[in-house]
Amino acid sequence: MNNNNSETSTSLKLMAALSYISYFFLPVIFPLIVWIVASDRPFVKKHAKRAFWSQLFPVIWVLVLAIVIGLYGAFNTYSISWGWMSITLIAVTCVIVLTSLIYNVACAIRVLID
Repeated sequence: MNNNNSETSTSLKLMAALSYISYFFLPVIFPLIVWIVASDRPFVKKHAKRAFWSQLFPVIWVLVLAIVIGLYGAFNTYSISWGWMSITLIAVTCVIVLTSLIYNVACAIRVLID
């Protein structure tokens, strides 16, 4: 009976860690599916929810960035300021995406180790 409990615990940890690691193969969608399917498993549900939001934030930021750069570029006649603004926003986006990636990998490792 203890072995079965150990396997269940391991499979729950693995599913929670996969929610974070899905950043590499199916970001946002996989944690959402796990979050919905694992509604009766609070441990997995909690981590899938965290992974979903931590992976969704960069996607939302990139969409906002694309809209801002597109609108600003369409209505701006000064190409120099537009270029610097675009470079700055793209650099901030890279930092946000990298931070999100590191956060998700660290959470997956922490789930597997604990």
